[in-house]
Amino acid sequence: MDLVRAVSTLRDAAGMTNQQLIERTGMSSSYYYARLRGSAPFDANDIENIAHALGTHPHEISRIAASISAADEIEPKVQTRPQELGRRITAIAHAPRVDGSAFDVDGLIADLAERGVSLDFAEWSSLLAGTGDASVRTRLLEGVSEYAGITPAYLLDLDDEDAAEVAEANIEFREALRDSGADSISARAVGDVSPAALRAIAQSLRSISAQ
Repeated sequence: MDLVRAVSTLRDAAGMTNQQLIERTGMSSSYYYARLRGSAPFDANDIENIAHALGTHPHEISRIAASISAADEIEPKVQTRPQELGRRITAIAHAPRVDGSAFDVDGLIADLAERGVSLDFAEWSSLLAGTGDASVRTRLLEGVSEYAGITPAYLLDLDDEDAAEVAEANIEFREALRDSGADSISARAVGDVSPAALRAIAQSLRSISAQ
């Protein structure tokens, strides 16, 4: 994934979007995004085409990828309990995002790549299953939280009971909104509502839906 991050870094430096880069390289969107999310690797021809589109040399992409790999060795990490982290990430992934849209892994991976954070399906699957390393990159968990619209403390500090209560009440509320067919804008309009109140609203929505 270091090559992917190097491409994203150079693309950002060129002031180019993913779509513009796709058009300049002649790749299909499905081909490009499959490599962006780590389902398949960029080959030598891909790197050459991307370098040409970015106005640089393939060696520059390789050089930046190597520097990213070295930086990863000292990237800040947080100690977690893998099974509990997996439970929380699964809860986030099953609930709508704060704008009411579905949590989409491809969208998450693309969003993280825009931030210079790599994630592939193998790592995502291990996080969900609770079988990954206890030591997890801080920026990765921050990115997952921000994509979902959940307080980062929910994933970064598993002992923060207040953060867990707030996050899980929000998740329950969003699920109730989705299941009842209510306007998703409500999830952003509730403001500073207590977890107990959110759960009460969620229960009311479900009761109405059941009638």
